[in-house]
Amino acid sequence: MRIDVRWGKPIRLRNGSRVNLIYTCPLERIPDGPGVYVFARSFARSIVPLYVGQAQRLRKRIEQQFNNVRLMIGLQQSQHGHRIMLVGHVTLRRGQQKTKVLNLVESALIKRALADGHELLNVQGTKTKVNVIKSKGNTSSRQIAPLTMYAER
Repeated sequence: MRIDVRWGKPIRLRNGSRVNLIYTCPLERIPDGPGVYVFARSFARSIVPLYVGQAQRLRKRIEQQFNNVRLMIGLQQSQHGHRIMLVGHVTLRRGQQKTKVLNLVESALIKRALADGHELLNVQGTKTKVNVIKSKGNTSSRQIAPLTMYAER
């Protein structure tokens, strides 16, 4: 199955205290169709995912997330860096089911973040713990087992 996701430019989260929120952003920059979103922090050229989500109506769901106090506090308490959001709009192909496609994309993004050693706030606003697996020995095995691998606990 081929899935098409079009990512927009990162959106920097702003202080939301004027509207009684922790963070906010210009919602008009977010498409209203189906897609995935990633709350992250950035510093220099590095982007670290903090939360991965999906929605059939992105703008509405992201607006709801700004009212998710546990998630917003988790973002606020993460390490240094600018808080940003990446939004990917999913274009469905003929015969693709929206829910199935969104679940696949979200799952792939979460697995990738965990495999890269990032702790996510996806489970009720708490960090997902990661095990670190270190490999030594014959270099032939590096193609299937890199020196460092990460696995969800």
